[in-house]
Amino acid sequence: MVRNLLLVLIVISSLIAFGQNDILSMLRETEELSDLSRKVESSGLDVLLSGPGPFTLFAPINGAFAKLPPATGEKLSADASYSQRVLLYHIVSGKMTSQVIVQKPEIDTLLGQTLGIDARGGIRVDGASILVSNIEASNGIIHIINAVIFPREEPDIVQVMRNTGILDTFVSALEKTGIVDRLRTEDPLTIFAPSDIAFARIPLETRESFFERPEWMREVLLHHVARGFYATYDLIDENALRSLQGDLINVRVTDQGLDIDGTLVNISNIVAENGIIHIVNHVTFPTITRNSLPSIRETMESSGFYIMLSLLEEADLGDMLDTRSPMTVLALSDKTLLELEERIGSLSSDEETLVDLLAFHFIPNEYLYSELKIAQSLYAINGKPLYVKAGDRIYINDVPIIRRDVVCRDGVIHEIESVIIK
Repeated sequence: MVRNLLLVLIVISSLIAFGQNDILSMLRETEELSDLSRKVESSGLDVLLSGPGPFTLFAPINGAFAKLPPATGEKLSADASYSQRVLLYHIVSGKMTSQVIVQKPEIDTLLGQTLGIDARGGIRVDGASILVSNIEASNGIIHIINAVIFPREEPDIVQVMRNTGILDTFVSALEKTGIVDRLRTEDPLTIFAPSDIAFARIPLETRESFFERPEWMREVLLHHVARGFYATYDLIDENALRSLQGDLINVRVTDQGLDIDGTLVNISNIVAENGIIHIVNHVTFPTITRNSLPSIRETMESSGFYIMLSLLEEADLGDMLDTRSPMTVLALSDKTLLELEERIGSLSSDEETLVDLLAFHFIPNEYLYSELKIAQSLYAINGKPLYVKAGDRIYINDVPIIRRDVVCRDGVIHEIESVIIK
């Protein structure tokens, strides 16, 4: 009891000393919440908790993590997906003071599951006691708790879709094509699942053809699935994901809501053991081909990368852009290169140095921004490694990407802030 009182005083004094910063900053600056802070960052939720919010965070103290069984603690540290799932169970959308909490029997978390509230003799959240309440942050409120709370285990993603009662046509089609077995995986998946009404909206002739042509049906269904766990707050930061079919799933935020390949998400963030489901109101069809898009060469000519293209020609590397093989270009804008004009002059006079430099900016195969996030290293066309670091932005050899996913007929361009030297 005495130790808890001392702890409360230490936490309060620390948080008051740092003023009303955002939730993430307050976690970072409070020693008794350092374990939570590290797990928030390693699980990728630092962007969320430094964002606009507002959020309510039930924050376990260091001692709460220390009391966990060794195997559970190790899994939280080693498995970022599992850690993210557990931490999302500690976060509630909106700013909820203790006065509001005690009036509710349960509260919805960002994981999609509910926290049970017991206000008899103090406030307990899923059995964890609140030690310090109502700590104001600029983007929400923090309540310090004495235990880590764990969500219920969810069924796999296929069973969750069955349980909704409005995805019967989609699940039936997945079973008919055998895709359902690919969805029973430990790797997290994101599914944009068309509702039964979405299938009913397909014109009758097209719908009949769809169900009579298994290969076409398989292509369409795989186009609704992407690898990785993308909740709505992740999707708003993306321009595109790659579907299991191989084509791009385009993502936009519109006045009407979250747009996925031209259809809106009706119900979002249905969490399963191995992924997340968003229900959409139309069936979307892969484009199969991107022949209508300009090539990388044409895009560089017209979109502010003309000087870099000229340097490629000068170094006799221009033919590289005329192959049909997909490519990722880390492009330098004309403005960036003009600011380095003196350096460009010396490099242009040394063809070997110029070739070596430019080669760092081209990667065989196409990597969207969402795919770079999970890559640790790639290799440039000269065979040398490029190291990828993901944070508030993605860095390639410590150079940040400042414009992402300029999709072309034969690959993708990402604009970077400065020249990659090594």
